[in-house]
Amino acid sequence: MFALGAALLAYLLYGFGSAKVWLDLKAIGWRFVVIVALEAVVSAINARAWWRTLPNQTRHNSLARLLLVQLAGSALNESVPAGPVYGEPLKVLLLKEQFSASVTTASLLSSKVAQALARALFVILGLLAASWSLKLEHLPVQSLAIGFALTAAGVGAFMVLQIRGLSRPARMVSARLRFLGSWVERIEHGLERVDEHLQELYRGRLWDFVASVLLGIAGLGVGVVQVWLMMGWIGLERDWLSSLTIEAFAVLVSFVSFVIPGSLGVQEGGKLLIFAALGLPLSAGLSVGVAFRLNNIVTILEGLVALAWLRPDRAFRTARLGVARE
Repeated sequence: MFALGAALLAYLLYGFGSAKVWLDLKAIGWRFVVIVALEAVVSAINARAWWRTLPNQTRHNSLARLLLVQLAGSALNESVPAGPVYGEPLKVLLLKEQFSASVTTASLLSSKVAQALARALFVILGLLAASWSLKLEHLPVQSLAIGFALTAAGVGAFMVLQIRGLSRPARMVSARLRFLGSWVERIEHGLERVDEHLQELYRGRLWDFVASVLLGIAGLGVGVVQVWLMMGWIGLERDWLSSLTIEAFAVLVSFVSFVIPGSLGVQEGGKLLIFAALGLPLSAGLSVGVAFRLNNIVTILEGLVALAWLRPDRAFRTARLGVARE
């Protein structure tokens, strides 16, 4: 999937004018720093949204650490094929000194649902606001609608599973795996602890979960500002409604193409489609898509720097010693 995304991006650059993209990037010039700075604001908002899912008594002086860990984990999620296999457990490991594994796992599970709900609401509101001005014949409406519905249904089912408890279905599976010994019992016990933290959030601190969703929407709103700025810098008329539509469509594409790391190629192709649907130049859509890709690369590099500073090797050694003692 990663290779296919890279091939699609290369094809788009070849077919729709890499020279024009280069000219537009030169027009943006040093102002690209503003886009990177706004992306840092998005990262801070997302860290705050994650922070709201943690138990009240554990939050003290943890926000800065959460931001660094989030950047590090997201760098793997965005850049490595099957990144979530590494990124999310890495976050648990890097926060082991501050929180128990069950607390971090529960907060990650609930924050992922909050983020997905924020994206779904943002897509619905953004596209409904501009539906009258879209040339729908330029969009694969049916495919996107099916993909959105299936993904949203999956998110809803995952949230229901969290509310009802993860340990119950896990016990049904683990009953057939008793031959693995104490590992099965440890997993069951861990999931029971995760369930306790999830129940405490959804039933005792529902406002914290709602606040996490609202913060996620606010972070997506910063993306609208980024699009609005870039449209003016490359010579297009700035329009808030068009900027909202472009960003909402970009979120929709990433929402349904989560299997591709960073939505490579697909995200740039989505920019072409939405620019065509708005009656804007296709080359401008590709320029905005490439500018956001460069912004994504900068964010990944920041995450890798954060990862090096957090010393994951030390966390791995600590975890291995803990397992050895047990």
